[in-house]
Amino acid sequence: MNKHTLRKLIGIAALAMAGLTTIAVGRSSDYLADVSGSCTAAPVATDTFIKTYRMRDRAEGYGLLSTKDGGYLVTGDTVLSSGMGVWNAFIVRTDAKGTALWSRQFDSQSAAQGVLTETKRLSVQTSDGNFVVAGDIIDFYDAAYEDRKEGWGDVLVTKVSTSGKVMWSTMVGDYSMDFPQELWAASDGGVILLAKFKKTGYGSDVADFDAVPGHSVVIKFDKNGKVAWSKNLSAVVTDMEYLSDGSFIALADIDTRATQQATGALPVIVKMDSKLKVQWARSIEAPSIGFAMPTGTSKSTMKINQMTIRVAGGDFKSVEQTPDGGFIAFGRYFNAAQLLGGNAGAMIKSPTDPVATVAVKVDAQGTYQWARSVKTANGSLGMDLKAVKTSDGAFVIMHTITRKAGSTKLTDFAGNVEVMKVDSDMNPRWVKKIDIERDAAGFDLQATKDGGIALSGRIITTEEHMIMGSMEPYEEALLIKADANGNVSGAGVIADGGPVTAADQTSQLIMQNMSADTEEMTLPVNKKVKAVLSDIKDKERTIVAPAKVTVTPVCGTLSTGSSTTKAASSKAKTGSATVRNRGTRKSSTSQPTAPATSPKAATYPQIYFDNATEAQIETEKSRQIHAELLPILQKVFGEVKMTDNTSGLWLTYIFPRQATVVDREAVQKALVALSYKVDEAEGGVLNVSKVGRSLRMTFAVNNSMMGKLEVML
Repeated sequence: MNKHTLRKLIGIAALAMAGLTTIAVGRSSDYLADVSGSCTAAPVATDTFIKTYRMRDRAEGYGLLSTKDGGYLVTGDTVLSSGMGVWNAFIVRTDAKGTALWSRQFDSQSAAQGVLTETKRLSVQTSDGNFVVAGDIIDFYDAAYEDRKEGWGDVLVTKVSTSGKVMWSTMVGDYSMDFPQELWAASDGGVILLAKFKKTGYGSDVADFDAVPGHSVVIKFDKNGKVAWSKNLSAVVTDMEYLSDGSFIALADIDTRATQQATGALPVIVKMDSKLKVQWARSIEAPSIGFAMPTGTSKSTMKINQMTIRVAGGDFKSVEQTPDGGFIAFGRYFNAAQLLGGNAGAMIKSPTDPVATVAVKVDAQGTYQWARSVKTANGSLGMDLKAVKTSDGAFVIMHTITRKAGSTKLTDFAGNVEVMKVDSDMNPRWVKKIDIERDAAGFDLQATKDGGIALSGRIITTEEHMIMGSMEPYEEALLIKADANGNVSGAGVIADGGPVTAADQTSQLIMQNMSADTEEMTLPVNKKVKAVLSDIKDKERTIVAPAKVTVTPVCGTLSTGSSTTKAASSKAKTGSATVRNRGTRKSSTSQPTAPATSPKAATYPQIYFDNATEAQIETEKSRQIHAELLPILQKVFGEVKMTDNTSGLWLTYIFPRQATVVDREAVQKALVALSYKVDEAEGGVLNVSKVGRSLRMTFAVNNSMMGKLEVML
C-alpha cells in the first residue's frame, strides 16, 4: 500500500469519525448577476482544455478566479518532499487557454494543511484590474499578545498587481487559528472578506484545538487595505453570497443545544441587508424525533413523557439566489426514514455508496417552497459540495466521488470529480464524471462568461519520484475549462455520469424561524505586514489541448418522472424514478407553482410506513391468524403492512399513524366478536385467547415515531 492510499483511507476514517466533515473552498466576487431569462439553445463559441501546474513535489489548486480578460488565477499550496516540508501558498496567472503567464509563491508559511476542511485560497479582481488574494498563514507573529508570540495563524490579505507584484498586505484575525471563507470585490475598489475565527483568548494553552468554538466575521477593506469595518456573526457560516443589491444571503450552522433539545447544529438560511442586519433566518430540518421517556410511577402505572428533539435536515454547503429572487440551498440529504434507527448521520453505508444531492428552495421572504433530490450512480468519498450559478440561471454542482461505486477494492477508492448541471427547479440537465490519471479532486468552481464552467483541483499523477527510499507520485494543481454541456473537446477523461434518480423530498423536511444576529467587532489582530512574493518555477502539463469549439447548450432536462408532493391530508409519499443520462429530454419552460403556504411535513409513522417492505407469511398458523387480523386492522388504521413473520413466531404490522389506546380497544372489541376471550387489556397490551389459540399483542402506543403492532403467536 503506497502512502497516498494510506492517506486516503485515513482521511475516510477521519470523515466518518468527524461526522462526515466537508471539504469546501471559497468563491470569487466575480459572480454572475441574477437573470430572469431561461436557457437559450443558441450555438456559442467557447474554449476548452485541461491543464496541470506543478511547483515542487505537490501542488493543490484550492482556489480559482475567472479574470476579466478571459484568463484564470489558480491559487493553492505547494510543498517539497511529498508533504514533509513547509507548505507555501502560490498563484498561477494564465491566459484564456490556460498557459501560465507567471507563477509566484508566498514566502510566508501556510497554516491550514492538516486541517483540510478549512483550506481555502481566495482571490478576486478589483475595479482597477488588479487582484486581492487571501489565505491563512502562521509565521507572522503578534508580539502584542501578552508576553508571548501568537503563532496560531491568521488571515493574510494581499493585493497583487496584474504582473504579480505586491501592492499592499494586511493581517487580520483572532488569537487562535483563523481561516478565510469568502472574498468579494466592493464597488469602491476595496474588498469584503468572510473569515472564520476561533474564540478569543485561548492562545497556545489549548490542548484540543477542534474543541474551541468558532464564529464568522465579515471585514470590509478599503482600496488601500485598511479595515473600514468588521462585524461578528453569531454563527459559523458555511457559505455566503454578496448579492447585486449589496445585501447578503448566507448558509450557517446554528447550534441550539444550549437552549433547545437538538442533536447539534441546524443548517439555517440567513438573509441580511447591506449593513448585515438579519432580515430573516430559516432552519432546514427533518421532522422532530419523539421519544417516550419514563418519568416516574403513580401506583402501578408508569408515567410517560414525550420528548422531542430537533434534527438537521442534511449537510448543506452552498446557497445561491434563483432567477425569481428566491434562494436555493444545496447539500447532502439525510433520509428521514434513517433517523428511525437512531443514526442521524447514516447518509452513506460506505464511502463508495451513492449519496443524494438535495436542493431546498425558499422565496425572497424565506417561505419554504420545495425540496428535491438527485442521486447519481457514483459513490462519494465525503460530503464536499460546491455549487455555482451559470449565465442561464441554472446551477452546476461539483463534488468528489469514488472511481467505482459499490466497490470494495482499494484501487477503486481513488477520487474522481462529478459535475452535474440542474435547472432552477433541480431538474438535472447533464452529469459528467472526470477521471484523470491516479486520482482527481475538485476544489473550486466558476461559471464563465461563455456559458461554460472552469474548475480547479488536484490530480495524483502516474509519474513518480523517489522520497526516502520509496517511490511516490507527484501531485499537480488542476485547471479544467469545459463548455456549457460539461464537455472538453477531445477529452477521453470526461464521460457521462450514468443513471440518475430524482425524487421530491418536500414532505420530508421542514423549515422554522431561527434567531440569528450580528454585532460590531473590533478585530484583535489588524495590522499591516510585509508579504513577500517570489518567482517559483512551474512545470505545466497539457492533459487535453486547448480548442475553440462551438456548442449548442442543453436546455432541456433529463426525463426523471419525479413525483410531486401530495396534499397534507394524503399519504405524502415521495416517489422516484430512475433514468439514463442520455434519456429523453423534456422542455424546461414549465415552472411549478409555488405553494401559498409552506408545505406540511409528513409524520414519522407515515415516513416509516412508506419505506417499510411487506413480508411473506411463512406458516399455515400465521396465515390463519393474519386472515383474521388484517380486516380488523384495516378497518381501524386504514392502511396496514405486515413486515415480519420470521419462522412463524410472530406477526409485525406497521401503520401510517401512531397507535393509541383507543385503537387497542377497537381491535379488542372486534376480536371479542370473533369469540376471543380477553385475558389482559391495559395500555398498549392486549392478550386474548380461544380454544387452540392464544395471541399476545403489543401496540406501540408510546412510540410517536412509528405505528406498530407486534403479535406473539
